[in-house]
Amino acid sequence: MTNMNLELHMAAMRGLARMKANAAIGQCGLTTDDREDIEAQLLLAICSRARRFDSKRSSLNTFACRVMDKEVASIQRYRLARRRLHLGRPDLVDDGALDDLFIASPATVERQEFWLDVGKVMKTLPVALRETVLALRCGSPTEAGRTLGTAKSAVYERIAQIRQAFLAAGIGPTYFIAGGSR
Repeated sequence: MTNMNLELHMAAMRGLARMKANAAIGQCGLTTDDREDIEAQLLLAICSRARRFDSKRSSLNTFACRVMDKEVASIQRYRLARRRLHLGRPDLVDDGALDDLFIASPATVERQEFWLDVGKVMKTLPVALRETVLALRCGSPTEAGRTLGTAKSAVYERIAQIRQAFLAAGIGPTYFIAGGSR
């Protein structure tokens, strides 16, 4: 698509980007403060991929929707990866970065107690489950499967076992909530 044709459709693209950005708010830690950044990133994705548009394959609206949907998924994947990294590797994160991720960040003492509790549970896990936890610290189940040389389905089975062990030890979604399962 030429620049001239793209300019004719930019008003519609801006509206579509605004709609997609609004739909992404509230997912994966995205807030209303991120809306303009998301819109800009979506428009940039359209501009950078416009030369790939083929009117014989789809309409411009369909092409733009697909490009923007993929970009939103990429943004969300990046956000989830950042969370996984922070939760799996607390030694790599300074205190200020954790405050950005959580609305009500637990106090330093609570976080230390949490990691001590996690360490206690880790010692009780069988070797295969411990290796799975370590592989999942900074990667997805697919990546963990590759690292461990097992099928992704085996990793998901191990995740269920790991989750049960942590829940049995009182480490669950309500861990940091007053009166939670500690």
